[in-house]
Amino acid sequence: MVKSTPISPYKLPNLYIPGAGKSGTSTLHELLNQHPEICMSSKKEPHFWTNPEFENYSEDNYNFYLSLFDDPNTAYLGESSTGYLCFPEFIPRVKNHYKNSPKFIIILRNPIDRIYSHYWWLRGVGSENKSLKAAVMADFDIEPEESHRLLEGNFKSYFQFGLYGKWITKFIDEFGMQKIHIITTESLKNSKLQTVNSCFRFLDLQPLETLPEINSNKTKILRFPRLYKTTKKLVFNQNIWRNSIKIFIPIRYRQFLRHKLHDTVLEMTATNKIYPKITQDERVWLKDLYFEDVQVLKKITGLKFEEWQDFNEFKNAF
Repeated sequence: MVKSTPISPYKLPNLYIPGAGKSGTSTLHELLNQHPEICMSSKKEPHFWTNPEFENYSEDNYNFYLSLFDDPNTAYLGESSTGYLCFPEFIPRVKNHYKNSPKFIIILRNPIDRIYSHYWWLRGVGSENKSLKAAVMADFDIEPEESHRLLEGNFKSYFQFGLYGKWITKFIDEFGMQKIHIITTESLKNSKLQTVNSCFRFLDLQPLETLPEINSNKTKILRFPRLYKTTKKLVFNQNIWRNSIKIFIPIRYRQFLRHKLHDTVLEMTATNKIYPKITQDERVWLKDLYFEDVQVLKKITGLKFEEWQDFNEFKNAF
């Protein structure tokens, strides 16, 4: 068994996109993969470092993880597991396995829009039935971690996932700001080439002249959310069926079968419906919840986040 050691004998990824969830991490993952000197993982979110079985990984687990990178000879191997931003295991495990710290590109969306998208994503796939306020307050103080994964594989902790100042402070304290590059969802949408090239410059790579149109992992509302939810429970959780096939099917084929079944059901049940726009009252309520943390974020990063108008309105002093 491969145990936790101060320095890993494996060539591990040296680039991570740890979040934030529902902020465009899938799109950024694919855009970074356009650079000839970057190889992003074929599976976008391996959650390798936060898996409950991490301390019991075998050599096969490490080899499977490394097999997700099709070209191991590029300057950067990268992956984008959004739980890494918040889950408590990630930072200490990375610190323990690397002699030289990897780099981190963190994409952040206005936390009001992020939490609203997160909520409607879970509503759309059948994992949430409470009102917005009731859902947010139900686990307001519960920090995200792997043990809080729903049976169907998703996570709530709506409010906590958007506390960027809180979580990024931990990254800065452990790795230093020089290892971290922050972009916003809004800048990626409005100035895609310029924003992605800022990531390449951060990595000391040549910028690109063009980029393809990519817009991945949009929030979906499904026709049969219960069917989808049941499918996710079947393929993404420890259960009698899944445990019984471990003996007979190698890990790489289990991963393929699980994701093939998931993607097929998602495609079959997806609709073109869009979730309702956030109301002004909801927006003001969420702004008040996040205001203090956004001020922390601005202070620790030195960035203004001017595109987040909710947090940059000048109040009339009179």
